[in-house]
Amino acid sequence: MDFLNQAFLLGLVAAFFTSWQVKTLLGLILIDVLLGIAAAVKRDVFDWGELGRFYQSNVLPYVIGYLAFFVAIGYLIPPESLGELGAPINEGVVTVAWGALVATLLKSIARNFSVMYQGE
Repeated sequence: MDFLNQAFLLGLVAAFFTSWQVKTLLGLILIDVLLGIAAAVKRDVFDWGELGRFYQSNVLPYVIGYLAFFVAIGYLIPPESLGELGAPINEGVVTVAWGALVATLLKSIARNFSVMYQGE
């Protein structure tokens, strides 16, 4: 396998951005951002600068980190590398990473929801 194959790399990136996992992550991030803004407004502490820092410290690292992991696993465990087991192992490892991100986002959503409807 050619590790510098641009078509393979572009295929991985295209698969990443069209996957239901990324769409789910982006949807959860949007829900988290909107609930976070609503919670900050409710507590009268909303600051546009904090929103920018949130994107820089949470949103971008989640998406870019998951992309890097997705591409790295595609290179390290290409589906054809282990015969019939390659694709399931590849998908399983990526799904575990996705699950960790989803769990983190759900925790943040629950926290923001709690601030909105129960107070701090």
